[in-house]
Amino acid sequence: MEYRNRKSMAIDLQKISGLPILFDEQKLDLVFDGDFPFMKKSERSLEELKPYLKNPGVDKGPNPVYYVWRHVYLKKDSEKIKAANLRYDITLIPPRIIDNEFAKTAGHFHLNKLGTDLPYPEVYEVLFGRAYFLIQSPDKNVKNIKAVRLIEAGPGEKVLVSPQFPGHTTINAFNEPLIMANWISDQTVYDYDSYKNNHGASYYLLDNNSSVDIVENSNYNSIPEIEKIKAREYPELGLTKNRPLYSLVDNLEKLRFLNYPEEFAGEWRNW
Repeated sequence: MEYRNRKSMAIDLQKISGLPILFDEQKLDLVFDGDFPFMKKSERSLEELKPYLKNPGVDKGPNPVYYVWRHVYLKKDSEKIKAANLRYDITLIPPRIIDNEFAKTAGHFHLNKLGTDLPYPEVYEVLFGRAYFLIQSPDKNVKNIKAVRLIEAGPGEKVLVSPQFPGHTTINAFNEPLIMANWISDQTVYDYDSYKNNHGASYYLLDNNSSVDIVENSNYNSIPEIEKIKAREYPELGLTKNRPLYSLVDNLEKLRFLNYPEEFAGEWRNW
């Protein structure tokens, strides 16, 4: 559980994240309260997000929509993370609505690792608030979706974006900020254009008088029924609710699946 730092009244995320980080909820900002390099906050503007929305012609809304910190690490961990070709990021999505669509990340597909038929995977952890992760599995034609899952996750819970579901976006449909972290291979190649051309994922999450409507995206040719599931643990990968994702920096071999998905080809259908 998070608690409030008495001195700053910010929310202390160290226990859940494994890093000395404070969340200033009033300023919607993170305070990196340890031996970090300079942490640059990037903003995702409404203009950038418009092509991914149900209504790409929306002319007003919150701006920026969300914030990202890339390559987060303690200085003492820098070399081993770099040598492992890994990247740890943090994303903050405030509780915002654009037109009637809940705030979300742009979304993208992961492309296949060179020399394999498997995309690079990714793993997420919720540090504060709650999230919906919408993951989807495309056919050869990305306008045809074979399977879609909507995964709800809360603090400490992990979500695996496996090669079976290489398309994903994250939505904050709740009334508090969402902070999430992720580990990913630094070699990952992304396809944002397919999401942009289709104006988002295969389903939208829309606000309907404080309830959530799940609506199909008509820009796709074929969409299956969405499967709603809860986040789960993957103890064989070191991904459990009570273990901070960043703590795997002390055992990066556990994250080998991020760089070498082909070595786990027999397991992906179970994950």
